[in-house]
Order: sequence, then structure tokens, then C-alpha cells
Amino acid sequence: MNMSQRQLSMFVATATLAHITQASEALHISQPALTRALRAFENQLGCRLFSRTTRRVTLTPEGALLLPRAQALLRQMSAAQEAVRGHTGQLQGPVTIAVGTAFACTVLPIALTALNAQHPGLRLRIIDDNSQGITARVARAEVEIGIGSLMGRTTTVASEKLLTAPLGLLGRSDSLPCQPSVRVSDVNGSLLLQEPEDSSIAHSLSAQGSDWRKKMERGTEVSSLAIQLAMAHAGAGLAVMSALGASHPQAKGLRFVPLRPGLQREVFLMHHIHHPPDEATATVCDFIRWALAQAALLPGIKRVASNTALNPKH
Repeated sequence: MNMSQRQLSMFVATATLAHITQASEALHISQPALTRALRAFENQLGCRLFSRTTRRVTLTPEGALLLPRAQALLRQMSAAQEAVRGHTGQLQGPVTIAVGTAFACTVLPIALTALNAQHPGLRLRIIDDNSQGITARVARAEVEIGIGSLMGRTTTVASEKLLTAPLGLLGRSDSLPCQPSVRVSDVNGSLLLQEPEDSSIAHSLSAQGSDWRKKMERGTEVSSLAIQLAMAHAGAGLAVMSALGASHPQAKGLRFVPLRPGLQREVFLMHHIHHPPDEATATVCDFIRWALAQAALLPGIKRVASNTALNPKH
């Protein structure tokens, strides 16, 4: 029994979007044609991959078992095609990176500018996600590289610490106490933006038994760093975030004050333990470490891993 790239692509698209109509549009085929092809694939495998309702499709246990393997096979097929089509002695890729917004906007632009100049044939894909999603993507071998805090199941995740960043309050200067650090009692009359339960900040606060988590409960829940920064600029609330998040270019003009007692967020470079980095992925990791040493980050951030010896050609 042979599974074709077309069958795997249809299965992965439908599983990811959880909707036949949306998957058919993404694949540029008709809905009936996709439905017939999926049923034929199920018959070929001898098991059901989806449970269907009138509005959505969900994976069966067999479908959930197949999904990460199908994604890995498609990546390998794509890499093989790239290598055969364009082998010039240069790195080809593709390399997929799952990363949070803060690191992506402060460190990655430096890394990718140098990478594009030195390895123009290297193809990258960047996925914006929170730390829980990033860790899960690495654990399922959906991406070659993850950059974020370790959350959830990490038994199949190999990690290297990149940095440690203090947590603090970010807001307009007129909204924050004039002191080097801040306690919960110092902002009793202020409204804090609330972090989602699955964010690395909420996880750090809860894990360390911080009173700041309870203080957030009355505030508006915001999952986007860009929206948090816009709300802070408008004076609509103070944001609890790491110094890494406060290093975002859009935070310019706002003030960051560390929490007291001090709390930290750790950021790691991750890959699947059974999928060690190939040459292209290892090269991308080297450029990320080098860029971390060059990035303009707020004081208080401790950069653990860096490759200052790397000398990209511009």
C-alpha cells in the first residue's frame, strides 16, 4: 500500500482546518471531490480518520496518530524535491520555526537578514504561537525549531536555554510608580490586562504563587502582544510581561518596571529529541544565537546562549 503526497496533503489540510469546505478551498478542489478522495484514503488504510458532523470534522484516534507522521512525511518530501531541483552546493531548507511574537520581532529580523545574505537558497517558514503551542508543535515534530518557554509535555523535546528575562509592568510613565520595582500593593488603583491561562506569563505567575495573577482577574484578557502594547499606549491598562516583550519596537515610549519580588521567564531553543537538526536547521540555530548577542534588548535580560564567533557576510 502506497500513500501519495496528494493524499497526505488533503488529509493534513482537512485535519488542520477541521472543515471540509475550508480545506477544499485551500487545496483548490471541489468539496465533493475532496470528500470522495478522503473516503477513498480511509478505505485504502482500512480505518476511519475523521468523525464528521454537518459543520466540522474531528480526528479519530487513528487520524490523530497519523497526523504528525503525515506532516513529517510531507516536510521530507518537500525537502527532497528542493534538494533535487536546486542543488547548487548551498543550503536549501525548508526550515520551519515556531516562535513567540516578542522574540520574533526583536531577534529574528537580525538573524534572517544575515541568513538571507549568506544562504539565499535557504527557505524558511515562521509560525507565530504562544509557548504552549510552540512546545506542543515541537513535541509533535511539526516544526524543526521552536523558540519559547517550556510548557506542557516535554518528554520528546530537547532544549537549550537562550535567555532569562525578568517580569514587570509595562505602561505609560504617568501610570506607573516612580520606583525601580513594583509590588502589587503599589498599583492597587490600577487596572491590569489579563493574561490567558495558556500564556507563558500566566504560567510563570501561577507556578511561583504570585499575587499578580489574582490582581489581573478584573482586567481585559488580551492574548496578542501587539494589542497589549496598543492598550498600554492608550492608558487602557498596565501589561504584565517579560523584559523581552517590553523590548518590542512598538513598546518604545512606554516604561517597564520589574516586579517585586522578582519573577523570571526563561526562553529556550527547542527541537524534537528524535529529530536532531540537519545542516540547514543547525545553521539557522547558529544565526539565531548570533543574532541574540546583537539584539537591542532591555537591561536585566540575561543572554545565556550566543554565538558571537559567527561572522555573517553582508
